[in-house]
Amino acid sequence: MSLVQEVFAQTNVSVPTIPGVNNLGDIFGMVVNIILGVGWALVFVMLALGLVQYIMSKGEAKATDAARQWLTAAAIGGIGLFFLTTLRVILFNLVGLGTNNQIGNNQINIFD
Repeated sequence: MSLVQEVFAQTNVSVPTIPGVNNLGDIFGMVVNIILGVGWALVFVMLALGLVQYIMSKGEAKATDAARQWLTAAAIGGIGLFFLTTLRVILFNLVGLGTNNQIGNNQINIFD
């Protein structure tokens, strides 16, 4: 008789999975891609609205200045997002996620 009892893990347990998500790197990559995509969409919308404002200002000083502010903000946002996108690519390659968010042959599965 022993106070320690052997315990065995059940091996045929099915864990629900999200399609296309195999590890934490995939989840992080998806979140970063969504954030960058929304940011780029906002930059293009701000550029379009700034251009429309500039065209519709008809030379009025206040309206032209407001349009220039929109265009300047959109340009600064675009430059910032360009650097963030470049940083994302560099960091993902350094960590080993690559452009397709795969860790290669050494995949870490969070469901194992």
